[in-house]
Amino acid sequence: MKRFLVFCILLYTLPVYSISSYSASYNLFTETDLGYIKFGSAKYELLLTNNVYVFNSKAITDKLWRTIHDYAVDETSIGLIENDKLIGNYYKITEKIDNLISDNYEVNINPNEGYVSLNNEIIWEIKSVDEEAAELEKLADSQLILQAIDSGYADKIEFGGSKAFDPTVPSYEKDLANKEELIKILVEPEKGNAHIVDALSIYINIAEDIQKNSDKKVFSYQIVDKKGVNQREFNVEGLETIIIDHKEFETIRIACPELRLIINFSKEHNYVPVLINKINGKNKYRLTLKDYTQKS
Repeated sequence: MKRFLVFCILLYTLPVYSISSYSASYNLFTETDLGYIKFGSAKYELLLTNNVYVFNSKAITDKLWRTIHDYAVDETSIGLIENDKLIGNYYKITEKIDNLISDNYEVNINPNEGYVSLNNEIIWEIKSVDEEAAELEKLADSQLILQAIDSGYADKIEFGGSKAFDPTVPSYEKDLANKEELIKILVEPEKGNAHIVDALSIYINIAEDIQKNSDKKVFSYQIVDKKGVNQREFNVEGLETIIIDHKEFETIRIACPELRLIINFSKEHNYVPVLINKINGKNKYRLTLKDYTQKS
């Protein structure tokens, strides 16, 4: 962590990226029997300087509501920008509910050393593309076919043998005609395990990818948290016009069913989230943009 603080202190040049430094404040709502009620506020701040990014997020309950539900969370994500890609290295979260700590952990992502650690304990080993390909080579055709289908690449499978065009035979019982090609597709860099993001930097990664790949309908990320590293799919559901405090926003709506998360990004605000809907257990939360400042 110390090396990142040194980077942040020493770096001063601000180059041009697809995304840019900004600060944004939000109203925080929760759903009740009476509808959504504002019970707190949040702030997101992104600093891009030279080849380093620092992204902070804070949320807190309004004083009026603290006797009923006292909530506070502070998150920090730090990483590098290499070859025009965001490479996360560090994530920290401290969360308190009713003055008791519910979450407090640090994640270090070390792609060069090949591991991810949680509070300095290794929780996941990062495999290179070659290592990933070597493991896939060991799979039987049936296993590789099922993995390709689960990864969303059913249309890339080519069958061979006498059963190739037999509709009565399940796909996983057929022979592969393009095993090597399919393995390359499954371990391509943008889908590989080496590109890992944390629960906070996912917002800026999506914002960056939307601009670079405007035609894509699904974005895949390896997201790390205290439970480990899991691949999540974010679906582009299309354009959506929303109204916040009587102001109209033209947005791109993106959803992740597994995380029970929906985000609306505004092109006018350089693809900053203007509306975030999140379900945690039985609770429904909503963040709506209040103020936005783009920094030069």
